[in-house]
Amino acid sequence: MPRKKKPSTTANTDEKKKTVVHTKRREILDDEGWTHVVDAPNRKGKTEGLKTTALLQGGDFVLNGVSYIARTHEELKQEFEHWKKQWEASPACLEIKALLGEGQERRKIGNVVFLGMGSLQNSRREGRRASATQLAALQTIISVLGKGLEVVLQDPQFTGLDNEFLGSLGYKVVQDPEAFKGVKAGTLVYAIHCYVDVYKAISAGPRPAVLIGTDVGNFGRFES
Repeated sequence: MPRKKKPSTTANTDEKKKTVVHTKRREILDDEGWTHVVDAPNRKGKTEGLKTTALLQGGDFVLNGVSYIARTHEELKQEFEHWKKQWEASPACLEIKALLGEGQERRKIGNVVFLGMGSLQNSRREGRRASATQLAALQTIISVLGKGLEVVLQDPQFTGLDNEFLGSLGYKVVQDPEAFKGVKAGTLVYAIHCYVDVYKAISAGPRPAVLIGTDVGNFGRFES
């Protein structure tokens, strides 16, 4: 008696198989300053040193546990200009101009030390916005104080591109703890939302002419 052949399941199996294409998120800045997140095929497989957490945050690479996105100098500049326009249109911008314009301290200021700005390549959009806004505020402060001031920035999260971009603006980027050595009686220190160790390091040196920071009332050395 002839045996009956079983129906072939190859066709059904092939229909069920799906091709999986691994992708990573990329961010594209349009002409109006909006950042769009899109998926792009990752044909190279896993990049050495790239962590899963970075991919989840839309990052392209990791340095010292911090996730960053890839940027060109021009892309970094365009995104900064976008956030700068928003800062200049804010009430806070007008307030800081008025405060510095009325104060006598600006006559004493000979240099500016900017601590803890954060990276303009941070993988978190909110992080980049905060860093760009702080940088825009710094430029507002300098416009009130007058040109010709030495401006020194220090943050361990700065990338090589951050250093390059800040240098193109005429600022000097240094490594920890060199910036603290530049704090003198005629210095404006700009340190927003920094760790307590940063404020302690400032308080250990000469009292600056102006300190723009967070909860400075906790440090008696800066009380009048």
